[in-house]
Amino acid sequence: MNYGQVRDQVLKLLDQYSVAGARVEGSYNNQQDYLNRIPSLVNDAMMEIATGAKKIPAVLRLGSLPREETGSTVRYELPGDFYQLRTGSIVKGGTGGIVHTNCYMLQGKRCLILPKEEDGDYALEYDRYPMLLNERPQDSDALDNAPETHYAIPFYVAAFLVDRDDPYLCALFHNKYADKLAGMGAGLTAEVRPVADAYRFFQ
Repeated sequence: MNYGQVRDQVLKLLDQYSVAGARVEGSYNNQQDYLNRIPSLVNDAMMEIATGAKKIPAVLRLGSLPREETGSTVRYELPGDFYQLRTGSIVKGGTGGIVHTNCYMLQGKRCLILPKEEDGDYALEYDRYPMLLNERPQDSDALDNAPETHYAIPFYVAAFLVDRDDPYLCALFHNKYADKLAGMGAGLTAEVRPVADAYRFFQ
């Protein structure tokens, strides 16, 4: 779904998309004020969803990141869209199959530190922040995250646009938004592998 479609759905929820079959002009009944607020509210919704109900998975090779060797460790600078690690380890391919390690340390949200003996061609699976819209998005600008999240966003935006004028309608939109988010939780999966030694620490 793109920005133009989400914006139009918001206006339809508010009964401000058309009057007598004609599109409402920006100069009519504070319409432009609504249009000016919609992009930032869409960004708010995308950020809330991506850090809560429906996270965005991403994978990258540690070798593609800036690195710095300091003593017995190697420090990698994480990408700007890094939100959190998606699994309890990082993995790499080896002659014996996939190799996991939990012998690493996160330094804030900006750096990942490995002992030199653990360094290698690891893949990092993580949850990322969404790509946000600019202040004046084009109608064709695509929204980030999974398609089902896009259909929840208009209810979030509409709720905030009417929060001062119509508390009942605001609550109705918020409840519908919450209902849609409730169905987005990821299903349970299992991964069978040896348990890593949780008592290994940096020396």
